[in-house]
Amino acid sequence: MAWRSDARLDSRRDFLRTAGGAALLSALGDQAMLSAARADALPCAGATVSTPSLAALRKGLAGELILPADAAYESARLLYNRRFSPRPTMIVRAAHEADVARTIAFARDSGIRLATRSGGHSYIGASGGGGIVLDLRALNTVTPLGGARFTIGAGTRLVRVYGDLACNGGWTLPCGSCDSVGFGGIALGGGFGYLQRTHGLTCDRVRAVRVVDADGAIRVASPESEPDLYWALRGGAGGSFGVATAFEVEAVPLATIRVLGWRWPLSAADDALARFHELIATDAMPRHTLGAVVFNIDAGAAAPACLGLVFSTGSVSDVAAAKAQLVGAGGVPAIPGSEFAFDASSPVCDPLEPRGFEYYKAKSSIVYAPPAPDAAATIIDWMGRRIADPRFALNEYASVAILSLGGAVSDVGADATAFPHRAALSEVQYLGYWTAPSAAKERANIDWLRGMYAAVSPRLSLGGTGCYANYADDDLGESEWPTCYFGANYPRLQQVKQAVDPTDFFRGLQSIRLPG
Repeated sequence: MAWRSDARLDSRRDFLRTAGGAALLSALGDQAMLSAARADALPCAGATVSTPSLAALRKGLAGELILPADAAYESARLLYNRRFSPRPTMIVRAAHEADVARTIAFARDSGIRLATRSGGHSYIGASGGGGIVLDLRALNTVTPLGGARFTIGAGTRLVRVYGDLACNGGWTLPCGSCDSVGFGGIALGGGFGYLQRTHGLTCDRVRAVRVVDADGAIRVASPESEPDLYWALRGGAGGSFGVATAFEVEAVPLATIRVLGWRWPLSAADDALARFHELIATDAMPRHTLGAVVFNIDAGAAAPACLGLVFSTGSVSDVAAAKAQLVGAGGVPAIPGSEFAFDASSPVCDPLEPRGFEYYKAKSSIVYAPPAPDAAATIIDWMGRRIADPRFALNEYASVAILSLGGAVSDVGADATAFPHRAALSEVQYLGYWTAPSAAKERANIDWLRGMYAAVSPRLSLGGTGCYANYADDDLGESEWPTCYFGANYPRLQQVKQAVDPTDFFRGLQSIRLPG
């Protein structure tokens, strides 16, 4: 491994000594003093930053410093989910690790809260806020190391990850289906995707992680170096231990993903959901196949739909056999004429994924046993309520997507990585979208989603409960999310937190808390 674990970029003292601070930036204009946050905004320190300090920071950065008065600010501050509209004190677009260390030092010495952004897809807006946003989008290279090994920058979007891996020897990774997601965020939280039953989670392919800690030191977390931190960074989510800048991964051979889909009659949805989970529970679903049951509302639909899908890297006959398990003998017949098929060259090539939706709320469930017999009927009932509700436009998408786990995911022990849900049968994402920034529209969507979740999630929790950290849910309180996301692994995550960030510098809405 070429990475050095003993490198230190800048101590806070070195940073302050070399950064100077005498020069003024005329571009700042009246920004002589910037408030880090309103005095009543408790999550952020109420510090102020002088113009000379900002000038020194900007001079020391190879990347960009973006302030509220700058033309780039309005677009740079936005997150993928427009439900959140953060107005940070400043945005630093780091060009390399030295910029990351300087920004951490500046935040510590200024007393301003720091948020890290790789792709900006945090479901709870954790990559925004009112303090400093450290944007890693420029750390976006995919570097071949030989064979199946690659280094991937934390800010690299998945579309580039997949493209560069494919072009450098025909490789890929089990990872997500949204092409604009940053690799760092999905890898740190675990990493669901269409290849998970074949090759495991994204974090299962990570062999080392470079991390800048709260003192500006570089830590290389691997099985040989800082193994406890390495354990925590594979499923313990981001924003708790330091800023991950690069990941060494072991890729897998690229293969075409063959996708077959169909619709089931709504009257047969509970039978279909039961059959789906039976195949996973008995290990009858082939490992080359991920199955999905999706309940959704298409634009202008008068009734919800129940879709079945299989994503397979097997042969044409393999994927046909996998489909037959669900709709053939022993399965539940599909609606005649509802079948469709396509081939995907990478896991982000999903033409069925809804586009153009910017405002949404999500929740999740982890399913450990076959659902209650009326689980699907309950989902359909809540979908019907949404269609009938005049507060919702017919083009405002909503879905409950249930994807199979098992296979390679379950080959790893529940305590082998921070991601705990290895024995689960499926993972569920609930989504409600709206099309315009409206407080009333947001309230209607969130109320509907919470109501459906309260009715459906108990029917999916007969064998245990859980949620997915990358589908972070701001409805979960301090007494809920640690166990929901991390289960019995949470106390060990707290021990790692105590060891690497004892001052709790990296603290956010749902970051790992110090013990005690």
